[in-house]
Formats: sequence, C-alpha cells, structure tokens
Amino acid sequence: MKKFFFAVMVLSLGGCNAAYNKAVKEQIAQGYKWVKIPCRPANPDVPSITMDTHDGQKLVCSVLQK
Repeated sequence: MKKFFFAVMVLSLGGCNAAYNKAVKEQIAQGYKWVKIPCRPANPDVPSITMDTHDGQKLVCSVLQK
C-alpha cells in the first residue's frame, strides 16, 4: 500500500514539473531571464515564487524581466 501512495505522489509531482519546465522553456525562448533583486515582501495579487522565512513572511528575491 505504501508503494502505491509513493507512485501516485511521484506521478502527480511529475505532472507539475512538466508544466513548470514547459513554461520556463517558453519564457527563455521569448527572451525572459531571472534577475536577482533585494528581497521584499511578496504581493499576494501577483503570481510569484516565494521564499518563506522562519517568522512566516513570504519574500520575493528575483523577478522575470525581458
């Protein structure tokens, strides 16, 4: 039973990874790149990849620029 749940988990993560990799390839082809910025609080209205701090704050430390 544990093997079944492990297999389901791996397959579900693989699907998420595929969508992420596709988006990255498209963005690079369009001339976008990640640029490091001073870390700042994330805007909840803007999609972002955040880092969680020990006190629960969500920070953004890079942006996608063309």
